[in-house]
Amino acid sequence: MSSTSPIVADALQVELAARADRIRPASYVMRPDVLGAARLSRYSFSRTLLRRAVADGWTAGRAHQDLDAEGRGESVYFVDTGTQRFSFVAFTTTIDESAHTDRVIADRWEVAGALVDGDVDGDLLARLRVEVSEQERGRLDPRVLSLTRGNRSVRFFGYLVDELAAGRQPDPDRVGDAGYILRSTAFYANGKFGMRSFAGYPDDHPFRVPYRAQFVAAWMFRELGYDMVEHCARVKGGDLAVGFDEDWRRYFGLGNATGLGLVPYAFKHPRVLDAWVGIRELALADVRDRDLVSADGELLRSWIARARQHFASGSDDDCTPFLNSQALVPVLDDVAAIWDQVAAEARPYDALYRWAEQQGAETSELVVSLLLELHVGDDDLYDLFLLVDEQSSADPAMSVGEARALLDERFDWLADLDLGGPSADAFWWVVSDNTEEPRRARRSRLAPEGRDVAVDVAIRLWRFKHALSGRDAGESVVGVLVDHPEHRAAFERLVASDRRYGEPRDNTCALGYLPLQIQRFQLAQYGMDEFKPKSTDWLRVTLFQGAPRLAELGPDTADDWVLPARPVARRGRP
Repeated sequence: MSSTSPIVADALQVELAARADRIRPASYVMRPDVLGAARLSRYSFSRTLLRRAVADGWTAGRAHQDLDAEGRGESVYFVDTGTQRFSFVAFTTTIDESAHTDRVIADRWEVAGALVDGDVDGDLLARLRVEVSEQERGRLDPRVLSLTRGNRSVRFFGYLVDELAAGRQPDPDRVGDAGYILRSTAFYANGKFGMRSFAGYPDDHPFRVPYRAQFVAAWMFRELGYDMVEHCARVKGGDLAVGFDEDWRRYFGLGNATGLGLVPYAFKHPRVLDAWVGIRELALADVRDRDLVSADGELLRSWIARARQHFASGSDDDCTPFLNSQALVPVLDDVAAIWDQVAAEARPYDALYRWAEQQGAETSELVVSLLLELHVGDDDLYDLFLLVDEQSSADPAMSVGEARALLDERFDWLADLDLGGPSADAFWWVVSDNTEEPRRARRSRLAPEGRDVAVDVAIRLWRFKHALSGRDAGESVVGVLVDHPEHRAAFERLVASDRRYGEPRDNTCALGYLPLQIQRFQLAQYGMDEFKPKSTDWLRVTLFQGAPRLAELGPDTADDWVLPARPVARRGRP
C-alpha cells in the first residue's frame, strides 16, 4: 500500500532529522533481537483505528443475522463513518476439527467474510455467498475492500457455548490463557481477486490509511465470535442461558497465526518499514525529552501496574525465544522500582529508558511501549506518515566511487554478519508450488533453479560491494552491470535504501536466521500480542483483546483497553 506523495514522505524525514540527536540509532533499533522484542503500542494499527473511530464519531452495529442452532448462516455488520457506510458480511458453517489449520491454505473454513463499501442488497449478498466462500478461487469486484476467513477455536468455542447455555460464566483457568473465540487466517485487500486496490481510494476516503480496511474487518470478525457463541448458547440453554457478563464481554480478542509469509514483506519494503519504526521513534524521543509532569508520572505508574496485572494473569507456556507472561512479571516489578528511583531526576523518562536498555531487548521494548502511552501525537499527521512513496530511480551513470560511498554509509553493518562464511547462504526463499506460501529451502537439498524470492538483501549487497572493489572509482556503475547483470537488483536496492530505519540488520539466508523476530515486530505494529511461537518459523497471537465492542463505540470510548487482566473466578460457581 503506497502513495505517490513525496511531500508526506519528506515530512517524516524532516521530523526525524530534527530529532537526530535524540532518536535511537538504527544500529540499535534495527537489530534482530530488538525488533523481535517489540510490543503493541499506542501507534499500533488496532489502536489508531479505534482512536480514529472515536474522534470522527463512527457508529457500528449488527444489521442482520440468520444463524441456525450450530451457528451456521450469515451475518451482516455495519460501520458508519459519518461520510460513508460499510458492511462486513460473514458466512459461517461447521467443518470437522481435522480440517482446521492455522496456515493460509485450506479448502474450507468455518468463517468466510468480506468488508464491503456501502450497504448490501439482495443481489450483492447472493453474489457474495458464492464468491466470498471460495476465497482465492472467487472473483470479486471493487465494492469489496477486504476478504478474510478463519475457524472457531477448537479449544474454546464449544466450551463457551456450554457454559453460557448452563447459565455460567467461563472458568478463567480454562479459557484465559489465549483469549480468543475465532481464529483468522488471512486478511486480503489491495486489489487481490478483483477487490478495490488501495490506490483506488480517493484522498478523503475513511480508509485511506494503510491497513485500515483490514483492521475494520478484523474488529468486526472479532464481534462475530461473541455473537455466534451467545446465539448458540441461547438456542441450547433456553431460559437458563446467559450472555457474557461485564468481566468477559471485552476480554476475548481475535486469534491469529503467522508464519514465513511476513518475512518477504519486511525485507522488500524498506520505506514502509522506516515509516513504521520512525513514527514510534519520534514519539519515544518526545517522551524521553520531557521533564516530570506529576499527572504523567502517575499515569506511567498505572500503566506499569496494568501491564503487571495482565501478565500475572497470563500463562507460563514455553515461549522461547521470547519471555512468557509470567516471566515478564518480575521485569515489571523492576521497572516499577526503577521508576520510583528516577522519577525525581531531570528527564526521568529518559533515565528509565536508559536503565531499561541496559537490561536487554525484552525490557527496553516493554518500557518503550509503556512510555508511548504518555505521548499524545497528531493522529492525522501520523496517519499521513504511513502513506509512503516506494518508487525510486537508480541512475546507472552513478560512479563506482559514489556507489561504494553509499554502501559504506548505509550498509556498513554488513561486515558484522559473516556474509562470506560457510553458513551465510544456507537457505534460499521460494513461493511453494503446493501451498502458495513463502518457504525457505536448504541449498544443500534443493537448487533454486531461478525460483527464489529476492529477500536475500544482505548477501546481494555484499556481493555487489565485492564486484565494485576491483573497478575504477570513476567508472560508471552501468559498466559493472554490463559485466555482471546479476547485481542490478542490489544496485536498485542500494538507491532505494535511503531511510534510516529501512533495513533489518539481518541475513535471511543464514543458517541461524530466526524468522520469529521480524514476524513479531510486524505483528506488534499491527497491534497483536500474546506471542506464542510454535516453531522457529511461526507463532500464534491475539488481536483486539480488551477492545470495545461495536455497540460501545462512542465519544467516551477511551484508548486504554489494551492489556486486560484475566477475569477472576467467582465464588460458588455452579
